[in-house]
Amino acid sequence: MAGIEEYASKFKELFEKAKEKMPEVATWNKVYQIVVPGVGEFYIEISGGELKIEGGKHPNPIATLETDEETLSKILSGEMDAMRAFMARKLKITGNVIDTVNLKRIIDVGLGKE
Repeated sequence: MAGIEEYASKFKELFEKAKEKMPEVATWNKVYQIVVPGVGEFYIEISGGELKIEGGKHPNPIATLETDEETLSKILSGEMDAMRAFMARKLKITGNVIDTVNLKRIIDVGLGKE
């Protein structure tokens, strides 16, 4: 069972790899809420080319993504595509679904898939 700290560490690792190839992240001001039942909640804030991850609930995220531990781990390791998880209803997205493509791009580029 992974904890929020492990997910945060993996997101940071992917972001650092991706931002070299995605200079546009320097202009982003986005917050994504992540909910993992049984583990907890955290949010990813991308602002000024930097990534901040905090435990708990953000008051105004652009989108909320809810998934189980196994699916999140597979997405972050590259074993499962986030879009495929969404289509299979293993990943629930509320809010600005379209903007979550940016978060998927960070994961994909960080994994070397783009």
